[in-house]
Order: sequence, then structure tokens, then C-alpha cells
Amino acid sequence: MARPRVALLALAGLLASLACAGAYYVPGTYPQEFLPDAVIQAQVNSLTSFETDIPYDYYTMPFCQPPEGVRRAGNAANLGTVIMGIRLETSPYNFTIMKQEKGKNACPKDGFYGPLSKDDVKVRRARPPAAQPPRRQPPPPRAPLAHPRRPLPRRRRCWCCRVQKYKQLITDKYRINMVLDNLPVTAQDLLDADQDFVRPGFELGFEEGGKFYIKNHLQFNILVHPTHGEYMRARQGYKDAAVLENIDARRRLLTRKQLLDAGMPAEQLDAADAAAGRGGRALQQDAGGVGATMYMIVGFEVSPCSLKRVAGKPIENIICDGSDRLPPAQEVKEGEKIVYTYDVYWQVSDIKWASRWDSYLRMPGGKVHWFSIMNSILIVLVMATLVAMILIRTVRRDLAKYEQLMVDGASDMKDEAGWKLLTGDAFRAPASSRSMAMHVGSGVQTLLVSLATLLLATLGFLSPASRGALLTTTIILFVLLSFVAGGSAVALWGVMERTYEGWVGVALHTALFVPGLVMLIFTVLNIALKHTGSLGAVPAGIYFTIVAIWFLVSVPLTFVGGYMATRLPLLTFPVKTNQIPRQIPPPPLVAHPVLLFFSAGILPFGTMFIELYFAMTSLWLGYFYYLFGFVFLIGLLTIIINCEIAVLCTYVQLCAEDYTWWWQSFYRGGSVAFYVALYAVGFLGSSLHNLAGFLPVLTYLSYMAIMCLGLYTAMGTVGFAASFAFVYAIFAAVKAD
Repeated sequence: MARPRVALLALAGLLASLACAGAYYVPGTYPQEFLPDAVIQAQVNSLTSFETDIPYDYYTMPFCQPPEGVRRAGNAANLGTVIMGIRLETSPYNFTIMKQEKGKNACPKDGFYGPLSKDDVKVRRARPPAAQPPRRQPPPPRAPLAHPRRPLPRRRRCWCCRVQKYKQLITDKYRINMVLDNLPVTAQDLLDADQDFVRPGFELGFEEGGKFYIKNHLQFNILVHPTHGEYMRARQGYKDAAVLENIDARRRLLTRKQLLDAGMPAEQLDAADAAAGRGGRALQQDAGGVGATMYMIVGFEVSPCSLKRVAGKPIENIICDGSDRLPPAQEVKEGEKIVYTYDVYWQVSDIKWASRWDSYLRMPGGKVHWFSIMNSILIVLVMATLVAMILIRTVRRDLAKYEQLMVDGASDMKDEAGWKLLTGDAFRAPASSRSMAMHVGSGVQTLLVSLATLLLATLGFLSPASRGALLTTTIILFVLLSFVAGGSAVALWGVMERTYEGWVGVALHTALFVPGLVMLIFTVLNIALKHTGSLGAVPAGIYFTIVAIWFLVSVPLTFVGGYMATRLPLLTFPVKTNQIPRQIPPPPLVAHPVLLFFSAGILPFGTMFIELYFAMTSLWLGYFYYLFGFVFLIGLLTIIINCEIAVLCTYVQLCAEDYTWWWQSFYRGGSVAFYVALYAVGFLGSSLHNLAGFLPVLTYLSYMAIMCLGLYTAMGTVGFAASFAFVYAIFAAVKAD
């Protein structure tokens, strides 16, 4: 009887481990060391704004490109980055390690960008989707590019087709994002310990007196930490050890002559023999020699400013210090030739490579955050203890009274009321049992995916340095754990209907309903974003890939889980169900379903309120967030208090002689999502009041709707599971008495 359950658990663990393996990342695993005079190139990311939350491609704006052409950084692309609109590309900003450089031109081909056309100033459009490296090589003077940023045909010129006006981007406070050695650039001082937060990127420009100016001069300050090449030699040692181990294995099978006949170079074999004679440790010396000073990048800062320079003239060394001695700013207007320049400074820092992200992961209100978290934990534990004590004492007293009535005789039972009279109706199948099974199955899937993802993030496997890893892991886990959804739904269907007949329909509903709602919201939003040319719109190929994964992987796994659940024996109820249902009396005010619904979600929402504020602030206002340990802990505490409240409300409902606790317990458990939805609307009006336009608001509401849907199914399942266990336990105790 226990073997099917063990098989289900084993398969669940296997699939979860496979999903985790695809998202494996531990901060501090891949340190990079650079020799002096080595040349590295910064990468540019998408343009973002906290007032629109709609990202755009960097090179859709009038920026200079590298002479070798624009190429995408393929090692940073994954499903999460595509959905989030993250696109890392090469840039014309090159740095020589530990070499201070001033007045470098970022437009090496022409020395400037321009002259700005009417389209450059007003309307910028997305590049064609079939852009392949090298994407565009703009020859002077402004000849048609290989992939020109041309306006769309006149018949397609509508308000929803335009990306943004260039001046509007400055008005919406769009920010330029760059990356160097996987570290984002910031306009703030990373060494200033008094700063409460660090925001990535810097603003594109500014508006003053009705005129718009672009920040065309960048003063970079790169923080480095000196090393002696120990990381590089250790990595090379691992590679050499692997080569030696492979050669030793082959040597046991082949002689030297056979190795030479097999095509192995004699030099490599001689080197292996020499290494083996030295005890198997042949560490190759790096180019700088053993003990040479190398540098690791631990910070990336920038001080941008706007400087009007004359195209074709020598570049003057000007420091952006905010003084009045600076030349006039570079205005954005038609016919202007913009000269993009930059300075490079290097600063030796005591920051270790393993802790270089600490400066980026600051959050506003850090002390208040910690105090509020600890306060919430104490309140939750105290309330959970009180609720548990009340329930245990009340139920125990009811059982003792019921037992005394059974001993005294049935004549005294006529005046008795409460949950004990529902013995023949407590486990009566609810209305719409198929829908009930589908909701619970989807809730189990969502709950396991959330807990597994948060656990991996808490353990450090999902670092902010691995962009898109959190979202990618969530999607992979959701797909692979579809079999859990199917198994849970079919198992509950069998418990309610006392048979597994019709389980195929239950599995089909589970595979299509909740994922279908998510895909519907995602599709509508994607179509709206597609017409704007934003990077937030998923390309058609990726979109249909997601659909194919849904139907070719997720749906079959749901049916596999459902089929495995049919192999399980049906759960036996402790009491029998009467054929004729009992009439339900009108509920008192304290047991009214509406009152219980709104009351059940208050305490769980209060548990997560503080952490929800910080999480949403980081998500929508551009801060880094990495306190997943607190989120995981708050999630567990929310589940505990939700169970306590669900049991208490179910007990009150049963005492009112209402046996329709199946759906009511699910609704009450998911009621916390109602308060989260209200909070999301309030957050939109208070903290995100600067969101400009219908589309940014639609984007925000769409993603929050998906989050509330997942929270509703997960917490509803928790409430139902706690209520089911409670009802089963008390009526099993009645039967024993």
C-alpha cells in the first residue's frame, strides 16, 4: 500500500533535483583575474525606467556602436532574461587594466554620432527581429545601415506602434545600464557605508528650461582587488588534473606505441610523462609568471555628465565635478552631432571578490526591515500558540461531553447541537468536485514550486549575478512538477467521489485551467508590448517554445501523475455518509461565510505585510533584493498561521451545523490573496504614482494578477488541507469513542 506513495515521492524528488541542476549557481564560484594592460569590454543592457517598467533595446537610441559590430552576449541569455527584457550586448567602451585614460572617444569610426535626424530626435523604433551579428555598421556619412533604424511603413504608423520619443525617454527618466565582469554600473559611491540603497544604471539625460540634454560623457571608476593569480592557477590545476586522470586511464589500456598510432601528439604524451614523474602536479604558469600581480574587478561606478563638444576637434580633458566651469551641455535637437566620450580611473579596494555584491544588495530602511521581521515572527508564534491551545481545549471538552451523553443515553441527545450532529454529512462530496480537485492540484503544484525556488535562493544557488535564473528556475520547476498537480487532483477526486472513474477529465482540467489563465494574461500583455517594440515583448519563437513546452511536457506529466494516483488505494473515511443530506440551518453572524472569509485573511496578510513591502519595492522600484531567507521564513510562518486560522474557522462552521466546509475552507485559505490584491492596488497609487500611460499600468496589474492567482491557489490548498486533516481527526475520535 505504501509503495505507490514512495514511488510518487521518489519521482518528485528526482524531477525537482533535475530542475535544480539546470539552475545551479553559487556566488563566488567563477572569479576572474586580469593581468595589467589586459583589455576588457563593458556590455550594455536594455534601457529601463522605474516610471514605465517597459525596457527598450540600447541601440534603438542614437548611440555609437563598436567598430566590429554589435554582438549579443550569448552566455547571459536564458528564458528568464528574455521574459524580463534583459539583453546584454557589446559596447564601444573598452578598458585597459590599471591604465588611466582620459578623453577617449566612444565613436571610433566617425568620432561622433549624427547629425541627428528628425527620427533620432522624435521617434525611435525597434530594430528588425532578424538582427544577427554584426548587426549594424554605420558608414559615414549616415549611409543606410546594414539593419537601419528606419520608421515603419506609413500604414503601420499608429500611436501603439511607436517605441518612444527620444525626449520622452528623458522625461520618463530612462536609465542606461552597463555591465563589466558581470557587475552592474551605478552612479552611486559603492564605498559609502552610509548609503541605504544602490540603484543600477544612470539616467539617460535631463530636462532644463524646456530643453533636453543627453549625458554624453562618462567618467568610469573601476574598483579592483589585487591578487597573485591563485584563482587562475587553481583553475588551471583542476584542468591539468582532469587531463592527467584521463591519460592515466588510457595508459592502463594502451601502450605508448598504441597511443601514438591512435593520433596522440608525442609532445602531449611527453608532457604527461614529465607531469607524472613530478607526482601528477603540473600546474602551467600563467602569462605573468608565478606570483605576478593580477586584479579582480569588485566595483563599477560612473559619473555621467553632459558636455557639448565640437565634432572633429581634439577632445579636451574635462572632469565632471558639477562646477560652473564646465562647458555648455549637449542639447538633443535635430542636426546635432553628438560626441560620446569617457574617462577611465582605477581604484584599488579592500573588497574581496566573494563580497563584491554586498555593496549592491543594500536596501532602504535596513534596520526597520530587520526589526519588523523579528517583530512579525514573534507575533505569529504567539498567535499560533494561542489558537492551538484554544482549539485543543475546546475540541477535547466537546469530545468529553459527547462521550458522557453517549453513556447517559440517547434521550439527552435531542438537546445537543454542534459539529457532533454532522457525523453522517461531514464527508459528503462537495458541489463541483472536479473543479475542487483541479484547484487543489494546482495549489499543491504552486506551493511546491514556490517553496523549492525560495529554498534554492536561500541556499545561494540563485544569485543576482545570474540574471534571470530565479524566473527560469520557477518556470522549469512549474513544468516538471505538473505531475504532482495531476496526482494530487486525481487523488482528491477519488477521495470525494469514492472512485477514480473520470480521472482523465480531472487531469485535463488541471493541466489547462491555471496554466491557461496565466498564458492568457501573458499573451494579452505580450501583444500589447509587441506593438511598442519593447524588449518586454517575448519574440514569437520563444513564445511558441513556451506553448510547446506546456503541451508537450507539462500536459503529459499531468496525465502521468494522474495515472499514478489511480494506483493508490482510496482513503477510508472514519464515519459513513448518509444518503439523504441534512438540512443546513441559517448560520449565526459569527459563523457567516462572508465574515469568516474576510476574517481568515487578516492575520496571514499581517504576517507577510512587511516583507511584501520590501519585496515589491525592490521588484518595481529598481532595488536589488537578496533576502530570500527572510522570505522563506515568512512563507513558512504564513503557512503555519493559515493552517491555524483555517482550522479555527472550520470548527466554527461545523458548530453552526454547516457541513459544506470543502469549498469554504479553500476560499478562506486563499482570502489572503484578496488582501494582497488590495495592497497591490494601493501600492500602485502610492509608490508607483509616477507610472506614465496605460501600458505600464497594464504591465503592473498583469504581473500582480498572476502573482495573486498563484497565492490564491497555494494558500487555498493549505487551508483546505488543514481543514481536511482537522475534520478527519475529530470524527475519527468520535468513532473511537
